[in-house]
Amino acid sequence: MKYSAAIATAVAVTSAAAKHRSLRYSKAGKATKVETSYYSGGSYSFSFNLIGVDGAPVVDDDSPNEPPKEPEELNQPIPDELIQPTFPQQVVAITTKETLNDPTSPQARSLHWIMNDDGMALDIDSQEWIQRYIMASFYFATGGGNWDECNAPKDNSQAAIDDANEKCNLSATQYSNGKNRVYGTKAWLSPVSVCEWASTACHDADNSKKGTISQIEFESNGLEGTLIDELVHLSNLQFLLLEKGKLTGNIPPKLGQLPLTILDLDYNELSGEIPDEIYDATTLQQIDLNDNKLTGTISPKIKQLSMLTFFQIDNNQMEGNIPEEMEYMKKLGIFTLSNNNFTGKMPSGVCDNIQSNRQGTLIADCQEVECSCCTDCFEAV
Repeated sequence: MKYSAAIATAVAVTSAAAKHRSLRYSKAGKATKVETSYYSGGSYSFSFNLIGVDGAPVVDDDSPNEPPKEPEELNQPIPDELIQPTFPQQVVAITTKETLNDPTSPQARSLHWIMNDDGMALDIDSQEWIQRYIMASFYFATGGGNWDECNAPKDNSQAAIDDANEKCNLSATQYSNGKNRVYGTKAWLSPVSVCEWASTACHDADNSKKGTISQIEFESNGLEGTLIDELVHLSNLQFLLLEKGKLTGNIPPKLGQLPLTILDLDYNELSGEIPDEIYDATTLQQIDLNDNKLTGTISPKIKQLSMLTFFQIDNNQMEGNIPEEMEYMKKLGIFTLSNNNFTGKMPSGVCDNIQSNRQGTLIADCQEVECSCCTDCFEAV
């Protein structure tokens, strides 16, 4: 039997009773059905192609002059190994197929939602579509559905949307250096633009950034889980503030590619080192990573952050000497690094920078770090 490589969109429908999913496809205008193994995680809608046993695409070489085959000739099961789901190219460009093939991953859940359940039903070629996919992935990756506020509506009925919005009372901080922005106040995954989702802000100037995410901000909202690499594709993100949650895992190195002004991830459970790539975000003015489980050292690359005014990393498990290169950070006014395992001497250039800034603050473990210029010394109890 020959299968066509030009298969229509496949719609997977789960059946709890029969423990299988049905994939519907069409060939030469005639519909048929294929039974494949059941998996949990709901239904999916993708396109898919058929491949031969040798891995090459199967080409339908039926003569165009042949009469159409009867449906019963097609009504045969197609082996699972011949069916390979394909995902939208926009998604594959930023998320691995391995991740998308795991129906429990935040990205797969996001893709399922945007293709099946999103009340906005955006065209896949819409400029907002991929941004919406990333934001929904962030929602699922950080425990969305179990947040304290602003969880998604139960369904797309107006009553459910109104109820979800009523339970959402969060908004992002309006910073003075974040002009020409609009702020969201609605429940996440509700059928409105992501710019209207709570605790976000979007650029609103009349230029190429208009309608793109500028800010994501949550404090004490029950976020847990990990930060996804796809955030780097919110290419105009300036403010990422996710404080007082239970975020785990590493800080994604690719965040250093963003035009960040503030990176505030304090009071979480993040581990690993501060990635060297973070110091490539030369627009950073504030880094707030205190009260996590971070290890490693402060990279000499930190000298690149000439705009940094605030650097807070106390209450972690970091170590090593304070880099002499920090003397290049002339605007640094607040630097707290206590309750870590740093040693050595505070560079004189750091002292000079702190003292030259009004209300300068420098706090260290003075028993381990020689620091005559510290404004306060931490002593372990």
